[in-house]
Amino acid sequence: MAHPFLHRLTLRLDAQRAAGLDRTVMTPETRTTRHVILDGQRLCNFASNDYLGLADDAAWRAEVADCFARHPASGTASRLAAGHSALVAEAEAAWAEHFGYESCLFLPSGYQANLAVVTGLLHTGDTLFIDRRIHASMARAVPLCGAHPVTYPHGDLARLDRRLTAWRHETTAETASAAPLTEGAPLSSPPATCPTASPPPHGDASPVILTESLFSMDGTVTSMDALATLRSRHGAFVILDEAHACGALGQGGRGLAWGQTENAPAADVIVGTLGKGPGFFGAFVLMPRIVRESLENFASAVMHSTALPEAHAAAVLRLLPRMAGMDDARARLARNARALREGLAGCGLPVHGDAHILCIETGDEAQATQLARRLRTQGVLALSARHPTVPHGHAIVRFSVTAAHTDDDITYCKETVHTCLHTR
Repeated sequence: MAHPFLHRLTLRLDAQRAAGLDRTVMTPETRTTRHVILDGQRLCNFASNDYLGLADDAAWRAEVADCFARHPASGTASRLAAGHSALVAEAEAAWAEHFGYESCLFLPSGYQANLAVVTGLLHTGDTLFIDRRIHASMARAVPLCGAHPVTYPHGDLARLDRRLTAWRHETTAETASAAPLTEGAPLSSPPATCPTASPPPHGDASPVILTESLFSMDGTVTSMDALATLRSRHGAFVILDEAHACGALGQGGRGLAWGQTENAPAADVIVGTLGKGPGFFGAFVLMPRIVRESLENFASAVMHSTALPEAHAAAVLRLLPRMAGMDDARARLARNARALREGLAGCGLPVHGDAHILCIETGDEAQATQLARRLRTQGVLALSARHPTVPHGHAIVRFSVTAAHTDDDITYCKETVHTCLHTR
């Protein structure tokens, strides 16, 4: 007889399947940026985040292999114990300089990096202004830090401006008798459903904005000019997730926070990943030096995690000039994205996406699953995203465009989408 705990897990999975929200892991026989072989069928791959096609590049793969042959393949300890090294410090300094920040810190994943930043920097007394569709790694971290969340509608910076103004007036008018939150007390629900009540007393009255530059599911882009204006107007501290922008967008792959100029970036802290546009693995945080020191002292995800190895640092040192010099690939990526966006127009359903992440919003979860399955039978692999990845009633089929896609790939994808939607 199954253990009661395992029985409970079975019931939970049964309920997930009944709701049409169950997930299964695909195991391709082979996979490249452009194609996968899945169950013997060759599919055009629009589910990869290898935006520049670097993960498939033979020369880059040879350099990675050389780095792992020459240097230790494990960090062996946390960076606060014996896991740090001169080579890691050199790599972090090079990435910080490229992006125009005082300091950089490498972590194993973007999820861990966001967890470290939110829980290591924020605490009771801080007020967070959060886009309702921030990535799960940020959303799950917010209740752990004890800060007070105020949400705003997805991408609506005008509404954010009004809420920052209202919060400032409320904070100024507050009395010292207002009851604070219990230190470290988790919130009862993710920030997307938290009420926008009056904030608790705030020591320095400096709001924190938590958002993404390029949103991972619907592909919408946050206006960096508008964000920079709000940052200046309200004295806000901005933490920006650039996971899907770094490497793939901006001059030298610097992402969107820099815009197309050499002015100061629109964010105080940037979280980027190496496993998407840069074609490697791991993540990085760009920040002022005092923020790095704070993470090393207060972020459990940094303090109690084995450091990335010297082999990784050697590889990212070689990756940086390669990524920075791929402006032609970034231009090709933009052209491919524009062509697919134009090709999906008129499909009969809303199409979203301002860059290389595009999606068709079906709304209904079952319809998204069905469309993704029909596309797969016709040779196109695309992701169906349902709750909790996206809000209830906003299910999508997501297309990741890469620089490796050919004109024929783009044409085949858009024609197949129209066929699947209009042929019964």
